[in-house]
Amino acid sequence: MKYKSHQGWYKLRNPQKFIKVIDEHMQSSRDGYLLYKSSLEKKMMQYCDLNKFVKCFSLEPFAIPYVKPTDGKVHRYYVDFYLEFCTGHKVLVEIKTFAETRKPLKPKRLNAKTVQAYNEAMQTFLINMAKWKYAKEFCNKHSFEFLILTENELK
Repeated sequence: MKYKSHQGWYKLRNPQKFIKVIDEHMQSSRDGYLLYKSSLEKKMMQYCDLNKFVKCFSLEPFAIPYVKPTDGKVHRYYVDFYLEFCTGHKVLVEIKTFAETRKPLKPKRLNAKTVQAYNEAMQTFLINMAKWKYAKEFCNKHSFEFLILTENELK
């Protein structure tokens, strides 16, 4: 199933649970509303806001440095969500469609358009894999868990 990317503002029902990032790199919240960039992000916001076991959460809480495989330079990766549960368990969550978590298949019909689309998808996949590798290392150092959630988990 293809998920359309759409943006909007989610109204928090429990705004006290949301941790506003002090050094925001982008405007992702305003007076009890959170900006979502996809329907999957909106579902995750609802989960965090309404789940009684989620003590607090934040959007794109901080940068994790990673080496981008396409240029070999250090870039900053902002994971989508930070959650802290009432148990003290801390989790960083990346939201992606299931297709974005799998290596793209080579096209059966080769032409300029399919080759370009494949190359772009492969580049995105390699960049995501690098980001997630560094996120897992970061989480191991800070006793966090790292999860990648797709539409399969966010039903």
